[in-house]
Amino acid sequence: MRLTVRKMERRIRSAPAWDGLTRLVVLGVCFAVGALGGFFFSGGSGDNPELLDYLRRYFQMAGQENGVEPSLWSSIWDMTRWPLAAFLLGSTALGVVGIPVLLGVRGFLLAFSAASFARMFGLSGVAASFAAFGVTALVAVPVLFVVSDDAFHQSLGHLSGERSPTWNQRTQSLSPCVGLLVLAVALQQTLMPALLAAVCTRLFNT
Repeated sequence: MRLTVRKMERRIRSAPAWDGLTRLVVLGVCFAVGALGGFFFSGGSGDNPELLDYLRRYFQMAGQENGVEPSLWSSIWDMTRWPLAAFLLGSTALGVVGIPVLLGVRGFLLAFSAASFARMFGLSGVAASFAAFGVTALVAVPVLFVVSDDAFHQSLGHLSGERSPTWNQRTQSLSPCVGLLVLAVALQQTLMPALLAAVCTRLFNT
């Protein structure tokens, strides 16, 4: 038993030697496992008539003239909360476990929502889920992976006592993510409502 524990400790302490590709593979596997879990758990969503009726009314409302216009602050929070959580987890060794779990949860929620729409509404639900989540996810999810990789690296360094990069170095490497998050918020405020309204008008209000 002691020998097994010692082997596990050596493996964990050797983790800082992982290169960027290895870290991304670990995070990608966690995201994929979460997404698969969300897909399978979505099977029970189609059996809820109240949820089905609520979503149908929501899509019909989205297809009307005013559509669905999220507030600016809700869009900012929606786009930044996941990268912010990863960034904060990277400040401690707890991020070694917390960051992969965070990626798994994010994958679960995205897949659960998209698969639930598809199960309840078929191809119409697929189109609606892409309009509601897909456009912004194409920007926000890669940003989350970049920030998570950096934070994961920091957490592994805290675990082994490795010297972390300076604040200026981290700021320079992550600064493009800020611009991409601004783009994601802009898409959430402009393109997403228009695209969702067009999809819902065509598919749910005919």
